[in-house]
Amino acid sequence: MKKKRTAVVGAGWFGRAHIRNFHNLSELVGICDTNETKIEPLAKQYDGVNIYTSVDELIKNESIDAVSIVTPPKYIPEIAKKFADAGIDILMEKPMALKLADLTSFKDYDNIRIMPGFIELFNPVVDKLLNHLDEIGEIISIASKRIGLYPKRDWDMGVILDLSIHDIYLQEKIMGKHKIVNAFGIKKCYKDSIHADAAFIILDFGTAIGQIESNWLTPSKFRRIYVNGEFGGISADFITQQVNIRTGIDLQGEHPITKDISYTPLRSDEPLKREINNFLYDKEQYVTLDDGIRALDIALKVVNS
Repeated sequence: MKKKRTAVVGAGWFGRAHIRNFHNLSELVGICDTNETKIEPLAKQYDGVNIYTSVDELIKNESIDAVSIVTPPKYIPEIAKKFADAGIDILMEKPMALKLADLTSFKDYDNIRIMPGFIELFNPVVDKLLNHLDEIGEIISIASKRIGLYPKRDWDMGVILDLSIHDIYLQEKIMGKHKIVNAFGIKKCYKDSIHADAAFIILDFGTAIGQIESNWLTPSKFRRIYVNGEFGGISADFITQQVNIRTGIDLQGEHPITKDISYTPLRSDEPLKREINNFLYDKEQYVTLDDGIRALDIALKVVNS
């Protein structure tokens, strides 16, 4: 398979992860960031890849099949439009935009592939979880807990758009045809009066209830999900990629018996690598622009509730 010619816009810590994977999976021809101190070391690290401080110059001088935009969300729509107008496929990091109107306009571009960066959908733990859903019967509730670090004050958004949005799209993926019919939450601001630093969200799936707890102040990293059904439950750790399944065997009498099975990966696939490979080469996108619009819409409803 011929490697696609690609570029990455944004050379922050996560942008550098994109750059590394695009370099390995494609013919990376350009890296762009307005901050010269960020991109100067990359010129030495990636010999032969051209460095730009202007998106316009990148598009003008390079022949590109696809681009990844890994900038603060408030800049993504404006940058993405330039590539869309040039007929270039776009991977837009979440939350893709801070305003829904800035994102829905991209539905007019039906000649290119536009994909949201929903990295957790490419975590192998999700595959394992989905493969065992039938064992627990009809889903009654889902609970997600996500704790991250280092609030991004200069991104003009709070924890809901940064962390909670991951669990919004994850829970809808798990529920399949049962979509979120209502969403609301309680949020708290600690560092300023604008951006939420902690949130507790309730999702109404009609047939089940989802809850999401997120904060980016607790000094640790924690990413787990618990899916409870009529016959048992599944818990999954997104960091260790361990999955536990508990089902009832004999629940009558004074000493109920349950069966526990644990799956620990023998190898750890990098979710970002799987995501980028799907974006570049797979015939069918695992996640679409419509998925990104829907997740942002729900997240903003909670932000503004």
